[in-house]
Amino acid sequence: MKIVELREYKIKPGKADQWVTWMRDELLPYQRSQGMRILSTNLYKDDKGDEFFIWTREFDSEQQRQQVSEQTYNDWWVNEVRPKVGELIELDSIKVRAITPLSL
Repeated sequence: MKIVELREYKIKPGKADQWVTWMRDELLPYQRSQGMRILSTNLYKDDKGDEFFIWTREFDSEQQRQQVSEQTYNDWWVNEVRPKVGELIELDSIKVRAITPLSL
């Protein structure tokens, strides 16, 4: 059964353009190269003016999701990518939900 992740990140003030550019140019191509299917990418601004990046990724199964995540979030990711992520988004705001698509 397919698994979809709904991911939400609060972007630090004034960093939305930099975040979107980095995601488009570097992070999403890398994740796609590891086997992740990106379904959608979205920006949202709440009534307080806080900006959020909301996106979805699809996997064929929970097993594939775990396998791809393990190969993607390796030492290089932790040491090189994660610090930059922390410069652009609020790390404590990250929400990840596994959702099940329905055919209605």
